[in-house]
Amino acid sequence: MKIHFSILILIVLVSLRYNSLIVSNKAQYGEEYKSPILPWLIVFAYITILAGLRTSMNDTSVYRESFKALSGTWEEIREILVGTGKDKGFNILGNLFKMFVSDDYHMWFLFFAVIESTVFIYIFRRYAYSYAIAMFFFFASTLYYNYFSMMRQWFAVALVFGGMEFIRKKRMVPYIILCCLAAQIHSSAYIMIPLYFIIKGKAWSAKQNLIVILFSFTLFFLNPLLDTLENVLQGTTYDYVIATMQTNTGSSVLRVFIAAVPVILAFVGRNWIEDETMNICVNASIINFMLNALATFTSGLYVIRLANYTSLYNVLLYPYLMETIFTDRSKKFIKTVFYILYFLFYVYQMIHQGSFGYESDIIGKF
Repeated sequence: MKIHFSILILIVLVSLRYNSLIVSNKAQYGEEYKSPILPWLIVFAYITILAGLRTSMNDTSVYRESFKALSGTWEEIREILVGTGKDKGFNILGNLFKMFVSDDYHMWFLFFAVIESTVFIYIFRRYAYSYAIAMFFFFASTLYYNYFSMMRQWFAVALVFGGMEFIRKKRMVPYIILCCLAAQIHSSAYIMIPLYFIIKGKAWSAKQNLIVILFSFTLFFLNPLLDTLENVLQGTTYDYVIATMQTNTGSSVLRVFIAAVPVILAFVGRNWIEDETMNICVNASIINFMLNALATFTSGLYVIRLANYTSLYNVLLYPYLMETIFTDRSKKFIKTVFYILYFLFYVYQMIHQGSFGYESDIIGKF
């Protein structure tokens, strides 16, 4: 628990020093202003180091042992290429890392975390209208915890999120190529290719209303769709998810309500959202809400993991909504509710999932 709350404390301390500067400059210059890199670097460097030093958290032991099992040879790479396994890129990259960088799994974990943090810093410092709100949401929504879990997919999520720049600039081909590359690490990235066509454009337009209708249609035919999904994912890394889907009762309804909050705020302020990037974030947030709702009708494991791709857009959306579309008086109330609500959600989620532990063979167990 100490390690996790130390991240929050660091966010608060850095926010006290830099948040006012970032908020005022963003209000004046908008997207033309890039916030200082240091406040983002301080927190993400700390998370990155912790991710690299971990030994046994969540599924860390699986990734640790799988890396140790790699021979680090060209022969194994050849066998992977000609084999029938999924997510070949992850194991090929692991072999290359062992051959040319290090056979220490801590360095392997650190390698992934550094790339992820680089992407997040690059995007957040350009488009986040508030350091405090963005980083608090990144923490309290438990997005940061993915540094210590679901290693392959979180790496793919970071890469695809970096592709937001391609969506903004309407560069479809580079975005699709990026998704295909990310899918070599985790095949779920393929499913994010349609995101390019769904989230660009004006929020709350006729296109978005159509998406809501299609989503309702999807829920109505949920069982046949899951049967199709089972066939598509047979033999992939999601075999275990399909099995669980048949026995579990669904994702927490609480996540649906939490995911609905930024959508509701964005709808309230829809007439004042002119920023193109934020329209993308609103559309992504709507999809995130849909995925969370869909997860309640299944085991939630597969669908809620897909929601990680869209949850990151709320890191940018929340600061924009709270800092630009509400009056000073309403800001205080909304921010207060936001901090309290998400802190309670964070504590509940971490306790419910038993995720407060941290273990490292270098710095100890906390």
